[in-house]
Amino acid sequence: MQMPLSGLLVMTAAVLASAEDVDINFDGTLKFTKAVRFEEVRAEVLEQKKPGIVFVTQPWCDACKGLKENIDADKDLQNMMDQFVVAHASGADGEEWQYPGENVVYIPRLYFLNAAGELVDLKGPYPDEKYGSYFYH
Repeated sequence: MQMPLSGLLVMTAAVLASAEDVDINFDGTLKFTKAVRFEEVRAEVLEQKKPGIVFVTQPWCDACKGLKENIDADKDLQNMMDQFVVAHASGADGEEWQYPGENVVYIPRLYFLNAAGELVDLKGPYPDEKYGSYFYH
């Protein structure tokens, strides 16, 4: 039985649309906490008595995919990550990760927590003040 061209086009569009929703995750060599919400990550930081790093990404983001590939390829960086609680908030899980009073939508973003579970604000100085948010999250 032959499928009409319109049916093939609809199926192809559906496959391509669902492929955009697939998250390209880190390769599995980093030890991530299962926690993704702020209070969960904070609790893990306090329990392990280590500072935290939170990667905020989106499945469709090419810059996020590049970040993941670079981290996956850098074994020295991965070894240093053992000194931190490392979390990955992807998709909707990343929406709550903001500095107080901000609503930054640029991704990928990184957030740091000190060993007391407090967000560390790493703002400025920036290479170019009008693009500040690209350098501190």
